[in-house]
Amino acid sequence: MTNKIAASSARTSDDAGSGLWIALIAGLSVIGSYGLACVAPLAAVAALAALTLRRTEGLVLVVATWLVNQAVGFLLLSYPHTPDTYGWGVAIGVATLAGYLAAAYATSLTRSPLAAIVAAFAASFATYQAWLYLFGVATGYAGDSFSLPVVGEVLGINAVAYVAFLVLHRAAVALSIARPMREPSAVTA
Repeated sequence: MTNKIAASSARTSDDAGSGLWIALIAGLSVIGSYGLACVAPLAAVAALAALTLRRTEGLVLVVATWLVNQAVGFLLLSYPHTPDTYGWGVAIGVATLAGYLAAAYATSLTRSPLAAIVAAFAASFATYQAWLYLFGVATGYAGDSFSLPVVGEVLGINAVAYVAFLVLHRAAVALSIARPMREPSAVTA
């Protein structure tokens, strides 16, 4: 009986830590969304979620971050309320989810923590950009937003954010706010 109580208590503490971690990253995305608008580091968040959270929690984080990004855009940055803008908003959400799933899959194929860190980001960013590009092509707008300099800038912003998130994660683990990074090749629900 004591083991069941201890396991339940640990799970509750673990869930509270995950909730706090999700809230922290989603909250930080307000700053990123406001400061960077359309270049919020959603691919970095998706990669981070794949490395640090269980699948359901990761999905919650990427959806919450996308929703915060859209709320900041429409409520604070005065995005126009047009079908085109809504379409891009949905495309960004789908691209973020696809980036998360790609990162989760890529990390499941790795054997070392460093390889998982690199694979998660590479898979997330490539998938995120590919989905946005495909949406742009499908809607007749794949213009300058996908030029090499622009994609390079988006890559740089996401890479810097990803490194900052990883450092923040280390601090959160030390403060017992977040769980340590998942083991590579670990399948979790």
